[in-house]
Amino acid sequence: MKIAKVMVVGALLVGFSLQGFASPVIQKGDFSKNLQKAAGKQGKFVVGKDKFPKSYFLVHQNLPYLVGLSLFHPKSSTLGLSKKQISAILEIKKRTVPTVIKKAQDIKLLELKLAQNIAVDSNTPKSQYKIVEEIGKLKIELTKAHLKCISEVRAILTKKQYEILLSYATKMGYKLKSNKFKIEEIVILPHPGKFIKTGIIQVTKAQKQKITNEIKAVYAPIFQGKIRKAFDLEKKVQRMVSKGKTKADTKDLLDKISKLKREAIDSRIDALNRIKEILTPMQWKKVNKLTYK
Repeated sequence: MKIAKVMVVGALLVGFSLQGFASPVIQKGDFSKNLQKAAGKQGKFVVGKDKFPKSYFLVHQNLPYLVGLSLFHPKSSTLGLSKKQISAILEIKKRTVPTVIKKAQDIKLLELKLAQNIAVDSNTPKSQYKIVEEIGKLKIELTKAHLKCISEVRAILTKKQYEILLSYATKMGYKLKSNKFKIEEIVILPHPGKFIKTGIIQVTKAQKQKITNEIKAVYAPIFQGKIRKAFDLEKKVQRMVSKGKTKADTKDLLDKISKLKREAIDSRIDALNRIKEILTPMQWKKVNKLTYK
């Protein structure tokens, strides 16, 4: 209910979107923090990021999330929503969010229990079927609520508004994310840090301190600095190509990008060799197994 109140306050402050000014209808404020708090600690077997509550829908990737798109998308003001429409969508959110969060929390708890029972405690698969069936039941209920939400939002919008809204989703509408800093290395190498951070690989306090002092403080700034420069040059090449520039025009920049990425990966290799010395042979073996599985 607290999340819904934040949204209502946001609506009152924003009012209606200004024509011709691309911005979110409502600023997210503390909404993401509240979701993160509701999600709790990420499971130790999760690879990547647990996108709570979306990760717990039965169909979590191939359906649009229209409430979020209509209110929080960076260009959602271009929908031209009226005050009445914003209020109606907020009402859907107020009615739907608590149910979604509660079911997602229940599903996550069951999944964590299942992981503990089968992967850690080595119970028999058959003994866990009841938990699996309960997870399936809850995910179906959650996805049905999602379908209802899509239908309700669609009914509020005009045909034109709905077309624009779908374009946000089908054209990877969160364009701001696509312009964020990305790390694209020239070769896939292990990232032990993420396995240590999530608890998949347990390290001692002494090992953790050495990794902080001898790896993060020394090699990380070199790698990130090189990759950041390469990323900025990549964006420049993208702009040049979009304007019709040729491979000859971009050759010098591409050579610089290649050099920077090579220097960056050299620092990563040095860092990994040092991490190998800090970790036990068993820990290092697990790092590689998780990376190249």
